[in-house]
Amino acid sequence: METKKIHFVGVGGVGMGTFAVALSKAGYEITGSDQKLYEPMKSVLTKNKIKAIEGYDSTTIDKVSPELVVIGNVTRRDNPEVKAWLNKGIKFISFPEAVRTFLIQDKTSIVCAGTHGKTTTTAWVSFLLKELGKDPSYLIGGVPRDLESGCALTKSDLFVVEGDEYDSAFFDKGPKFLHYAPHFLILANIEFDHADIYKDLDHVRSSFEKLVALLPGDGLCIARFDDPLVMHVASGALCPVQTFGTGAGAMWKIGKVEESEIGIEFEVLYRNRSIGTFKTPLFGEYNLVNLLSGMIVAVNLGMPMDKVRTIIEKFHGAKRRQEILLEKPILLIDDFAHHPTEVAATLSSVKRRYGTRKIWALFEPRSATARRKTHQEDYVKAFDSADCVFINSPFRSTEVSEEQRFSSDLLAKELEGKGKTAQSFNNVSDMLSLLLPQLKENDIVVVMSNGEFDKIQEKIVTYFSK
Repeated sequence: METKKIHFVGVGGVGMGTFAVALSKAGYEITGSDQKLYEPMKSVLTKNKIKAIEGYDSTTIDKVSPELVVIGNVTRRDNPEVKAWLNKGIKFISFPEAVRTFLIQDKTSIVCAGTHGKTTTTAWVSFLLKELGKDPSYLIGGVPRDLESGCALTKSDLFVVEGDEYDSAFFDKGPKFLHYAPHFLILANIEFDHADIYKDLDHVRSSFEKLVALLPGDGLCIARFDDPLVMHVASGALCPVQTFGTGAGAMWKIGKVEESEIGIEFEVLYRNRSIGTFKTPLFGEYNLVNLLSGMIVAVNLGMPMDKVRTIIEKFHGAKRRQEILLEKPILLIDDFAHHPTEVAATLSSVKRRYGTRKIWALFEPRSATARRKTHQEDYVKAFDSADCVFINSPFRSTEVSEEQRFSSDLLAKELEGKGKTAQSFNNVSDMLSLLLPQLKENDIVVVMSNGEFDKIQEKIVTYFSK
């Protein structure tokens, strides 16, 4: 009998929630549960009439009666609800296995992978192919600004997915992207991240090598030329490799770049021949190469570059990726940056676009890696483009041993030693009490966290809306 009733454990996550909504729209009967439901997914689930139970409890099994349970990767074996499902003997699978079963099937899979930029790239490739009339199925690990949702199940033979290197579930410790059967693979960068599951950079590299090894001979690896580790990993592909980036040897290359407060005009070269200029409202060189990688996908699917040109100007990225929340009297930018490479790229792109305006950086060490001292010294350089840096204490700091824990106090002290205004805080209320009275017209505030950050963005908007 075909599975029709599916329950999601961890439905409040952006990926899980949008996937649940897509299956609901496709005719499946969907329920879900999570420890706590946050916006925007709480409203998304309610709007789509998905029964979502808040709090994990063994009694959930009596409230829903699915044929299949999808278990998210943050859910542990000792979760009381998971124990109940296991004891009941109902079939369960991981989130990425469910993606392959219900979304990919026999479609041509386009996987967007890399330590940074994969959400924006996945949103871009999905939007681009939709605008070109290809109407792909897709799954984005964030909220796109130019598509109705982060997941769609269509009749197209194309599927676009964010290739996450994080593990799949407590019963499947392999990376999610190994389930995604890549035919096209965008490999943008490889750095050490996810310190809770990876031992070191070599461990991370080995996962990406396994991903590249999945590419069929008639597939395509689109590899970032400027990243030596990407090029090393891509050399193991059995299929053709096309390179992109800013370096002189890249097959596809970003040429001349001109930036203003309204956007960037950039040139694209193919084998050192200019194929024209393009315009985007997005920030930074890193987004130009994200856009370029998607353009390469389109061209290799037979789409003319002239059609791509007008679509680029309409793409605004994903929410919480350099998202402008307020323009007057200050400029408030919300960003997902949490790795030092991302922090540095975000702040330098803001400084480049807005010149001499004062930049305040508000940072929450929230991810599994950011809460550890793994990149303690790297963060000192990451804030070079900011004038003032306010650092919150690590999220759930006691979950990390004191010897391994990131120190907000130490980072503030070292930034002060470099001549910056910097301070650490134990909570958002104290941070805002010091910050808000000091802000002047035209100042820029960049909020950086991969989580809620105690809704500091909303609190700043409310303050200036009075």
